[in-house]
Amino acid sequence: MSAQTLMVLGGLALLGVFSVWRAGRKSAAKSMKGVREVTRMTGNTIRLILATLVIAGVQWLVVVKIGNTTATWIALIVPALLAAATIVRLMAITEIVHTTRGGGRR
Repeated sequence: MSAQTLMVLGGLALLGVFSVWRAGRKSAAKSMKGVREVTRMTGNTIRLILATLVIAGVQWLVVVKIGNTTATWIALIVPALLAAATIVRLMAITEIVHTTRGGGRR
C-alpha cells in the first residue's frame, strides 16, 4: 500500500471514531433524560400509592369504626370530589409546552 492510501484510510478511520464518539455522547444524553423521566414517574407513582392508601384507610376507619351515616357520606364524597377536580384539571390542558433545562441551546 502506498502512503497516500494509508493516509486516506487513516482519515476515514478518524472520521469513523469521531462519529461513533459523537453518537455515543448524544445517546448518553438521551438516556440520561430518559432515566430522569422514569425516576420522576416512579416518585409520582409512589406518592400516588401512598395517598391512595391513606385515603382508603381513613374511609375504611370511618365506615367500620364510626358507623355514623353522615360521617360515612363525608368520608366517601370528599375524596371523590378531590379526584374529580384533579381529573378535570388534567383534561383541561390544551397545549404542551416544552422547556429547556439549564439554559441550553434551543
